Amino acid sequence: MKLLKRSTVIIILVFVLIFTAAKLFPGEFYLMETYLSDFSDKSIPAPTDEILTEETNAKKLLETGAVLSDSLMLVNKEHPLPENYSPEITEYKGVVMNPFAVKGYISLKEKIYNEFGTNLYIMSSFRTPKEQSEIIDSGNEYAADIYSSEHLTGLALDVYVKYHAGMGFIDSEEGQFVNNFCQNYGFIIRYPYYGEKPTGIPYEPWHIRYVGLPHSKIIAENKLTLEEYVLSLVPSKIYVYNEYFILRQNPEEDFCIPKGSYDIEISPDNTGFYIISGKYK
Repeated sequence: MKLLKRSTVIIILVFVLIFTAAKLFPGEFYLMETYLSDFSDKSIPAPTDEILTEETNAKKLLETGAVLSDSLMLVNKEHPLPENYSPEITEYKGVVMNPFAVKGYISLKEKIYNEFGTNLYIMSSFRTPKEQSEIIDSGNEYAADIYSSEHLTGLALDVYVKYHAGMGFIDSEEGQFVNNFCQNYGFIIRYPYYGEKPTGIPYEPWHIRYVGLPHSKIIAENKLTLEEYVLSLVPSKIYVYNEYFILRQNPEEDFCIPKGSYDIEISPDNTGFYIISGKYK
């Protein structure tokens, strides 16, 4: 029998070691799981025409209980925020952030504490245009242009744990957990290690961005960036993910949503469309 090639032997040994270590130390290999997993096809759930729908519009939905948020606003150099943009903000234990991010952050923070016995902290959250300008003037190499910064929305959080901040965050077990599982709490790693081409920004393991469910899970499961996700949603098509529906729509037009829809959220995407999502029976 021919000898296996050296590269094949190495690959086999690596996976044997990972499997053995995972059995001996469950829960300790978050980073390894991410970096060694194969990239899935970059895609979103296919649109469907197989569910009963009813016609409506954004105004009607808001009048009947739908919630308006900024959760899915795409903010980058190509899609800067308008200069008169003013987000809804709130305060949680002295940290100012978008109210839609609070519940998810609390749940993520509690999970980190229960899992590792340590606290997850926020180094930076909401910033005013003036504050962003001051950071740029200070020479911060990671600072985005003023109106291209997600921090102006209050949806972006720069997180850390004791002794591990910035790029060092990923060296901690807590950082590895956040990078692998923050999607379960409505967050994404906004600038993931595989996302520099579509985002134009290198990996930032500390920068999490609230987008809400189910969007965070779809983005993470398909290794997408927010740019790829938002721009891949074909307007007027209904997408289904488990019990959720998703629709990207011109805000001036009537549209159809699944009958029996509830927990509906409407977010402008900062490209001229709304993204409507919710659950349906």
